Amino acid sequence: MSGREDHQTDGSDDELVVDAILVLDLGSVEASVGAYLANPSTDLRNELLAALERLDQHIDDSDAYESSIIGSGAFGSSTKGAVIGETSSASPAQEVPESVLRAQTVLIKAAKREVAAPTADTLADLRLAAGALSDVRNRELRAR
Repeated sequence: MSGREDHQTDGSDDELVVDAILVLDLGSVEASVGAYLANPSTDLRNELLAALERLDQHIDDSDAYESSIIGSGAFGSSTKGAVIGETSSASPAQEVPESVLRAQTVLIKAAKREVAAPTADTLADLRLAAGALSDVRNRELRAR
């Protein structure tokens, strides 16, 4: 069993190493979700869509880097893949609790559903996902 699968008993979470630009893109989506939830308007939905598109572009860039031979072990050892969302061998990184990254993923999926076809249900799901992320962050702060 890997360390990722082991559950810690102190209530804290595994820390994942995440590309710092990806962390900023995730934060941008979170801020756009917060603004949109405070005032669900077409303009703010378009801003949320733009933030989601920037995030998707970063993920596409990371996928392209991961699938390329640049920095791969083809020419010796490699640390490629050690940083989630990396786009080069020099991607700046920071640690993020795994539970936060999972909650952000749920938020992003809910946001994508809301911008694609807004309904009362998708808006409610987005509010729930935002609240769940806030709860996870608060638990992480208390555990530190």
